[in-house]
Amino acid sequence: MTPTAKFLSVSLAFLLAAGAPLAAEGQGDPVPAAPNIPAPEVADIMGQTQLRHFKLWFAGALGNWPLANFEVERMKRSFNDAGRLGTTVAGAPLSQLIEQKSLPPLAEVEKAIAAKSRKDFVKAFEDLTQACNACHVAANVGFIKMQVPTASPFSNQAFPP
Repeated sequence: MTPTAKFLSVSLAFLLAAGAPLAAEGQGDPVPAAPNIPAPEVADIMGQTQLRHFKLWFAGALGNWPLANFEVERMKRSFNDAGRLGTTVAGAPLSQLIEQKSLPPLAEVEKAIAAKSRKDFVKAFEDLTQACNACHVAANVGFIKMQVPTASPFSNQAFPP
């Protein structure tokens, strides 16, 4: 199964599981047990984070501060989810690596968004991108190299405010 197919399968399973209690509510039937859904892998979460990284860049670079803030919040959530998996990297918990390398530059991106400063946003985003690469090197996946996006694969979303 390709990583994309696996991601879509896991996402669909989560959506179905999340909707099951709502569908059963008020029908008088007991809520069915959630299916045995495998935990996502770090690579799955980071693939999703890569999309957020991309969307964050275009939102901030074009001054769409509400969208940029939305993506920062989702990136923080993704980092927290990855950290909770209990994975270790080079003998240290992944959560520690994320806390040390990823969260400080993400906080600077957040400050730039709050200030609505494109200049500060660009610098903070570049620092975040380098932090991603440093984290990948520490996790022995340095061949995954992030960069500032150059073109949008999302022709179905407008990024300007």
